[in-house]
Amino acid sequence: MPIFEYRCEDCGTTFEAILLGSRQAECPKCHAQNLQQQLSTFAVSTKSSRPAAGCGAETCCMGSGSCGMN
Repeated sequence: MPIFEYRCEDCGTTFEAILLGSRQAECPKCHAQNLQQQLSTFAVSTKSSRPAAGCGAETCCMGSGSCGMN
């Protein structure tokens, strides 16, 4: 199921929409249809044979999987 990202040209709201069939996207804040489709990004997850080590910082974020030090 495709998820599209849009930015409303009228109010600046950024949002995602799932569009089925011929439905048109609409801003959830101001209900405008003056939208610019954004470039969507995607996430990739891979399994490693060994766990990643934390950076050692007192506030290490390895629990969230987003340590910028590794």
